[in-house]
Amino acid sequence: MLIVIATVVRCITACSVELGNDEVYYRMYAQYLQWNYFDHPPVVGWLIRFTTTNLFFDNAFFIRLGAIISAAITTWFIFLCGRRLNNDYTGFLAAVIYTCSIYGSIIAGTFILPDSPQMICWSAGLYVLLGLTRYSHINRTKKRDLLLFGVIAGIGMLCKIHTVFLWLGLLLYILVYNRQWLKEPALYISAIISMALFYPVIKWNIDTHFVTYLYHSKRVAVANSGIDINSFLTFSGGQIFYTNPVIFFLIIRSTVAAFKNNLPVSVFQKRLLLFTSLPLIVLATFISLFKNVLPHWTGPAYCGLILLTACYLSKQRLTTVFEKKWMPKILVLACTFQMVIIVAGILLINFIPGTLGKKEKTHLGEGDFTLDMYGWGDLKTQFKKIAEADIKRGTMKKEAVIISNKWFPASHIDFYAAMPLHKDLVALGDTNDIHQYAWINNERKKLKSGDEAYCIVPSNYYVDVKTVYAAYFETIALPQIIEQKRNGEICRYFYIWRMKNFIENKTPVHN
Repeated sequence: MLIVIATVVRCITACSVELGNDEVYYRMYAQYLQWNYFDHPPVVGWLIRFTTTNLFFDNAFFIRLGAIISAAITTWFIFLCGRRLNNDYTGFLAAVIYTCSIYGSIIAGTFILPDSPQMICWSAGLYVLLGLTRYSHINRTKKRDLLLFGVIAGIGMLCKIHTVFLWLGLLLYILVYNRQWLKEPALYISAIISMALFYPVIKWNIDTHFVTYLYHSKRVAVANSGIDINSFLTFSGGQIFYTNPVIFFLIIRSTVAAFKNNLPVSVFQKRLLLFTSLPLIVLATFISLFKNVLPHWTGPAYCGLILLTACYLSKQRLTTVFEKKWMPKILVLACTFQMVIIVAGILLINFIPGTLGKKEKTHLGEGDFTLDMYGWGDLKTQFKKIAEADIKRGTMKKEAVIISNKWFPASHIDFYAAMPLHKDLVALGDTNDIHQYAWINNERKKLKSGDEAYCIVPSNYYVDVKTVYAAYFETIALPQIIEQKRNGEICRYFYIWRMKNFIENKTPVHN
């Protein structure tokens, strides 16, 4: 029943707001399937291709359907993990806690991200490992489970590389507490299976000179960075919010209890859960002292701590306070907070008058995260009128493409305006700016000398097109401005630039 109710809420949420920056970008992955992409391994693109029935049902709900299905399956595995640790009630508590998590229910459970399918593998991997660590000796059945873990972890790495921390947790557990497992051939065969499954990603990076890892390494390198307290505070606050503040502080208490061996769980399983959780959290927190780190990077690592928290609450049920309660009051509070966030988010995105961001005209809406999921669907109708009028006047050619210099807002403009109007969107810029569009461009119309193009620039991501593309087009006219309102007040402008006579030999180099 919990999974059914949560799934219904997620479906309603998925239909209530437009696709965000990352989601619409991953939709472009599904347009051109590869074995790897600039930012991530391939499964998120494959999943979108599957849930949209080969892009036939190409709307926000079906694009997000993979995340919703993934969340339901993950919640079931979390329940099984809790039951394996203790009993059915512990499993139920673990499932409720995961469902109350902003990360589990919304970020990875409603919005389509690489984290969405990864969470199935992470929770399934934990379930297998919890069975393995109940015994110090690996018998024939456990050897088979160890090989199964290699398969699950390998598929998880095809979703998102962070899954490698499951392997790290297992290896730390073995090195510290069960070194005799190092003599077991099944351990190495399992690792080989994971690497074999992940090999297409490695091969793609070899062929592209490790462009993915060079990009991401710059995001986490701290050698030449000074202490950034704002980054640390932002990351820490983000983790608390994404976990759900009610749950986060409960997790802290439960983790302390785990270190004190004060939980109704096997000491071996407790150690495994800590080893599969804390390294990623500690590493990301350390990096956040120097660099901006996205809080959802540590989302999977909280699975193990959620299970320990369920054990902690299960123990409390033995007291008179809990024995007649279907669910602890603190989880009722956490569920309430979750629903408030969902309802408030939908209302904020769709109905808040104007913008939460900057007010000056040129940069109107900059810094307003709600605009990432609002108003893009209206752009098609407004731009279509401009393009048709230009064709009638002879101002622009019918085959004029749309240009963008960043992967966002390129993906939004591509999905909500260019594709419905059967226009190609071409991203011109450095690969670190246009990301996967460096490859998508190869599937689109090639710009030739003399070609014409539009450049659509939203005010919340404003750039001066004359400065960016002056060397690539002989003529760039002053932009026509589209005014966009939300609840009666202007929230954003779209600047429509017309560019003529493309200079082919000036095409930016992708490196």
